[in-house]
Amino acid sequence: MAAEPPRRGDHARQSFSNEEYADIFYLYGYCDGDAAAARREYLQRYPNRRPPHVTVFSAVYRRVRGTGNVQRQQRDAGRPGGIPRIPRAEDEEILSKFQEDPTTSTNIVARRLGVSQWKVWSTVHTAGLYPYHYTPVHVMEEGDPVRRLDFCRFMLNADAEDPMFFRKILWTDESKFDQDGITNYHNLHFWAPKEQRNPGKKRPSKSQRRFSLNVWMGIINDNLIGPYFLPNYLNGENYETFLREDLSGLLHDIPLATRQNMWYQHDGCPAHCRVTVRRWLDENYRHRWIGRGGPIPWPARSPDITPMDYYVWGHMKSIVYCDNVPVPTLDQLRDRIINATNDIRRTLTSNVIKSELRKRMRVCIRNRGSHIEQNL
Repeated sequence: MAAEPPRRGDHARQSFSNEEYADIFYLYGYCDGDAAAARREYLQRYPNRRPPHVTVFSAVYRRVRGTGNVQRQQRDAGRPGGIPRIPRAEDEEILSKFQEDPTTSTNIVARRLGVSQWKVWSTVHTAGLYPYHYTPVHVMEEGDPVRRLDFCRFMLNADAEDPMFFRKILWTDESKFDQDGITNYHNLHFWAPKEQRNPGKKRPSKSQRRFSLNVWMGIINDNLIGPYFLPNYLNGENYETFLREDLSGLLHDIPLATRQNMWYQHDGCPAHCRVTVRRWLDENYRHRWIGRGGPIPWPARSPDITPMDYYVWGHMKSIVYCDNVPVPTLDQLRDRIINATNDIRRTLTSNVIKSELRKRMRVCIRNRGSHIEQNL
C-alpha cells in the first residue's frame, strides 16, 4: 500500500534526533543562512537519512537562538486540544511585562529581561497575544457625540422615509495635494543581493521649491464630480465665487431631475461659514443643504461619516502617489489627479454612498456618537 502523502503542515511537526538537528543547524550556518542550499547539502551528505523540509533549517536556527535547545518545546499531550504546557517562570515574567504595559514592544522586553527577541515573540504567540494597531481618530470635544447622534438619526430616518434620499445628496470636500505626498519610510525598501554592499539609495524629499494644489470634488450617487482646482488659500470670498460661477458647470452631466431635488453638503471649515455663502445656499438649496449654520447642521470632526473622506481622498492619494516618488512638476501633479479621478469614476458604485454610509451611521449610533473606525 502506498504511503499516505504528507498533509500540509506536517513538515512543521517533524522531529529529529539531537544528532540530526545538530547537523541541520551546522549546515544552515555553513550555507550562510540559505535554507534551500542547506537542504541540498544535507541530502548530499546524508542520502540515507529522512530528508527535512526546507523550513526546518531556519526553524532550528531560531529555536537555538531563542531557547538554546535544538528540540522543540513539547506540548502536554494529555490535555485536550493540544493546550500548551504551563509557562515557566521566564515565560511568566515576559507575559507580566505585557500585562503591566500593553503598549510595550518585544524589543524592549527582550532588552530588559536579557533574552532574545525571538524568545519574547514565541512566548506571546503561545499565550495568544496579537499586536493590534491603533486607529488614528479626531479628538472629540464636548457635545460632539450628541451632535453626531442627532445627525445620524436624522439621516437614517430620512432614508427610511425615502429610499432615494442618500442618492440625492451631493457630498463635497476640499483636499490639498503636494509634490511629496505621504510616505511611510518603514515600508519603503530597496531589494538587492545579500552579498552586495548597502547601495545607499536615497529618496528626495522636502524640496525648497514647494508646490501644491487645492482640489474640490463631490460625489452624488454613483457620479464623481470634479476635480476643480481652487485657490491654495481658500476663503469665504473665493468659495462663494466658486459656488456662483463654477458649480453649475460641474453638474452639467447630472440629470435635471436630480439637480432639482439635490441636497448640498459641506463641512464646517471657516470658508464655508461665510454669511454670503450660507445666504446663497439658502436661496439655491432651500432647506436642502447640510453644513455649519445650515438647516441640517454638520457635526464637527466627523470625517468617518462622509464618503469624501472615508473613500474618495484616500483612494485618490494612493493612486497619485503610488510610486512613492515626489511629483517633479505642478503640471504632472495636476495630470495625476485628473487621471486618478478617471480611474475611480470607472469603478464607482452607489454602494459607496448608500450601503457603506448607512452601515457607518448605524455603528455611530451603537457607539453613542463616539469614534467608529475601530469597529469597521
